[in-house]
Amino acid sequence: MKKYIGLLAAALLSFSIYAQSHISTQSHQAQVTQISPVSARGTDGSYYTASDDGFVIKWSFDGQGEHYQFSDVSIKLLAVSPGGNEIAIYETDGGSINRLTVWDWKTLTRKYLKKFSDSITSLSYSAKGTYLIAGTATVDGAVCIRTQGWQIVDKIKANTGIVSYIHTSGTEKTCVFYSPSGALSFYDFTTGKLKQKMQILKGLSQTVMYNDNRLFAGVRDNTIYITASGKTIASVPANNPIIISTEADYNLYYLETDGRGNYEVKMIESQEENKVSNPRLVKSLKGPRGSAVVTAAVKDATSIYFGGKNGSVYKSEVEATITTNTMVEMTENIYSKIYGMAPAENDFYFLTTNAIYRSSYDTGVISRLSTTSGETDIIAYKNNSAILWSQSENSPVKLVNLETKASSVLFTPKNSVQKVKLCSVEGNDFLIEIESNSVVNLYDMQSGKLSEIYSGTGIQDAVYMNNKLVYIAKSAATNPQTPLLSVNPETMETVPLPIKGNVTYALSTDGKTIYGLNIISDDTGRNTYVFSYNIYTKQMTNILKFAEEDAEAFTYLSGNTLFTNIGRNKVYCYNLSTKKRFAYNRSASIPKTLCLNSRRAVILNSNGSISWCGTTDSKLLADWYLTKDDQWYEF
Repeated sequence: MKKYIGLLAAALLSFSIYAQSHISTQSHQAQVTQISPVSARGTDGSYYTASDDGFVIKWSFDGQGEHYQFSDVSIKLLAVSPGGNEIAIYETDGGSINRLTVWDWKTLTRKYLKKFSDSITSLSYSAKGTYLIAGTATVDGAVCIRTQGWQIVDKIKANTGIVSYIHTSGTEKTCVFYSPSGALSFYDFTTGKLKQKMQILKGLSQTVMYNDNRLFAGVRDNTIYITASGKTIASVPANNPIIISTEADYNLYYLETDGRGNYEVKMIESQEENKVSNPRLVKSLKGPRGSAVVTAAVKDATSIYFGGKNGSVYKSEVEATITTNTMVEMTENIYSKIYGMAPAENDFYFLTTNAIYRSSYDTGVISRLSTTSGETDIIAYKNNSAILWSQSENSPVKLVNLETKASSVLFTPKNSVQKVKLCSVEGNDFLIEIESNSVVNLYDMQSGKLSEIYSGTGIQDAVYMNNKLVYIAKSAATNPQTPLLSVNPETMETVPLPIKGNVTYALSTDGKTIYGLNIISDDTGRNTYVFSYNIYTKQMTNILKFAEEDAEAFTYLSGNTLFTNIGRNKVYCYNLSTKKRFAYNRSASIPKTLCLNSRRAVILNSNGSISWCGTTDSKLLADWYLTKDDQWYEF
């Protein structure tokens, strides 16, 4: 149920089986990378959109979108099973992370995961859904996965090499591969043997086989090329073309744009004897330009769907028109993203790019306290004040009085700020500030003095402890080759600690014990541990384990309770005294961080929404979005 909030508001960690999606017309928050009809023939008006924001949205014929964030990195490829309710996605950060995951859309549970060392270049289901086939940027080429049992099978009896397009016949007896080197190869999919190999134009993108698998088309250098039986039968110049046809089409449809908001849908008709017509204008459209320009599009039997660089989704009918129409925008951008939050007695502070708000779950009342200058993080401070700073920027770190609205600059960083933390030692307050993974500074809130206490490489985090030492988390790959060390800020003496691990990060502390995350490599791969380190006994203890690498998780300490989103699918609550733990049920978006007061826990999600929880059980009370007119909207 959705509503606006008025004055009253009603060791091995496994993958969650509980999840929920959100239904709304909200747009993606980053570029739309792919659009796919839910059904192969596209007759029910539903379609999926994938984006760099990690979300996949399933849009229904009435324009409502079911949102769910499957990844904390970009989704570059999406394949839909013939049944329409299972999707496969390729997740990547453009570097070391290359994951293939398969999801049941009805239950939002993951059915399969495979990591690749290289990028995935194509992803598709076989016609009957018997196999999921991934092309890779290696000489080994395609990987065939049997969907019954999710086992990799040796279907092709040779290395296909790098392939960027894979398609099977309706009977699944033949499979065709296109290689960017210019090879179009046909395999007997029952024996795995090569039937025929044709040399065609190399370097084609947006490739598609259509017209009952008779014609093959692709784009290179603003030209659409069409081949039949291995021969190029047409080359059509086009401005920034996007092929919008699928394998179900008889003719080839594509979109052209001049970059100034003018779009044309054109069609190349298939004719007899492997011939095609000249391009024919189907319709002219006015659409987005600049930062919202169309980056992905596809057609089904009746409609064309467009995805923008800014995350918006548009729609138009396929039917030809003689007048210029306007793309119908299906999405809205009605929410203000929350970037930071902090406890404020019985309430919480919430930070957007232009304001600080104060609110609570129990009243639902929201108060706009102060304007801001684009800061991304907030730390609650005494006397109704807050410390503001901007991650990845070298803008000033400020102290804002939330009663008088006055602000003052504490200091201006020399380089981009990675992290700022408030620490109290013997009644005095200090800020630990890290710049560019290479410098640790200590700022005395009483004297206003900023001191550099350590410089190096691979620095991740730091805390100032009751023994008057600063403990620095870093990569063990840099000198000194340890993931944790201590620095005396008065004498500058540096002591490497004999801690095993590749890198430590995400530190929390009560002044005596350090809690954090540690990635350790062993024979099984890289595992992530939640650890505790007693600064007096010098004993390190592993508390929780996640059997994968997770370099972006957080820890948050409150009394005897430690919180972490290790695995980044849920927030786990671990009682350090009783050793009992539970996990908060997640919302449609991946949890990013958490804070709490005596009554409530609030989770900040990756898309800028918040999730309200109690402090003693896993129940998710509500998901709230802040609208652009400063109201709460509840899911």
